[in-house]
Amino acid sequence: MSQSPTDWPIPPEVTEPEPARERRSWGKVSHSDRYRRQRRDLLRAAAALAAREGYEKTRVADIVAEAGLSKSTFYEHFASKEDCFVELNGRTSSQMLREAVDTAEATIDQGAAKCLGAVIRSLVGYADRNPRLAEVLRAAINASEQSVLVQREQNMHRVIHFFVTLGRRLGSPLDADELDLSATIVVRGVTDILADLRREDPKSFDERLEQITRLGCRAFGLPEA
Repeated sequence: MSQSPTDWPIPPEVTEPEPARERRSWGKVSHSDRYRRQRRDLLRAAAALAAREGYEKTRVADIVAEAGLSKSTFYEHFASKEDCFVELNGRTSSQMLREAVDTAEATIDQGAAKCLGAVIRSLVGYADRNPRLAEVLRAAINASEQSVLVQREQNMHRVIHFFVTLGRRLGSPLDADELDLSATIVVRGVTDILADLRREDPKSFDERLEQITRLGCRAFGLPEA
């Protein structure tokens, strides 16, 4: 089925993994439940370590020590550190985008400025409500592995596509190329300006958010009030 230009770019659902083969239960905990718990523990440990040490300095040995698990357990779940971070980055970025879509749906009838401002606030504020996201994204920025970099670009493209769709849903008169360029500018501004400002100068955040929202409305050819 082809996607409509006004369909939100929803990332695929993250399915919980199943072990390759079932083993005996651990007390009252089934092997499947223990397997999923171990995976979550490894992902959390990887995010926490990368936030403290950076992606390059985070080793598999460090991840398993942080999680209280063995190396053999790690390799039951991931082929490499790179695979672990690809999944971690994909999970958190998908959650962030889904929340932005929910925010857009909830505010789209309130006018372009209120909707756009609420969406931008949701995207920037997600890291505050979910600290693991900030840890993962900061780690991914410094990653050198190609698959991590490719996924980072895919995540950015999804967010740009989301803003293109939002512009259309809000009634932007721009053609496809203009709308894509405007969405790219808005996303880069949100990523490069607001995210850093929220950490460094939170008192100025609301004022700058309002300014970027107005500029975003102008970029999309939408009313500012």
